[in-house]
Amino acid sequence: MRRTSSLAGWIALVLALFVSRALSASSAPPAPTVTARCQPTLTPGRVLCEVEAEVSAGRLSWADAVVVSSPDFARPLRGRVGPSEATARTPRRVRLPIALVATGEGTGELRLRSRVISCTDDARCAPFQRSVSASVRVGQAGQAAPGAGGEDHAD
Repeated sequence: MRRTSSLAGWIALVLALFVSRALSASSAPPAPTVTARCQPTLTPGRVLCEVEAEVSAGRLSWADAVVVSSPDFARPLRGRVGPSEATARTPRRVRLPIALVATGEGTGELRLRSRVISCTDDARCAPFQRSVSASVRVGQAGQAAPGAGGEDHAD
């Protein structure tokens, strides 16, 4: 009898560990999806880009975007855009504007790093970083593919 109750105790302990891990994994803050895109333009001047971060559950507490690199012909007006500059914001999504000044025509890649703090509904939060890129097209190359989107890469 003693052996049976000892075995039942171990089984209960193992089950409790599995259940607690499953519950803690399900309540982890959701990882964000981050995308970037730039509007193609026919002439040098202002090029408007945006970074959008979104979580599928919980809430997006904070986000920013940092320019890592840009084409020589299109330089950023600012190296970092924070949450106070957001052009759109919901509890699960934020859209951050990135403005470039194009001094000539060309096609290149804008590389960005987005930092996001995502939280669950019960206020468990975690930081995330995502590297994204967007195609920059100015001039005749700007007519090729409007609004090409960027890829989301976890870091």
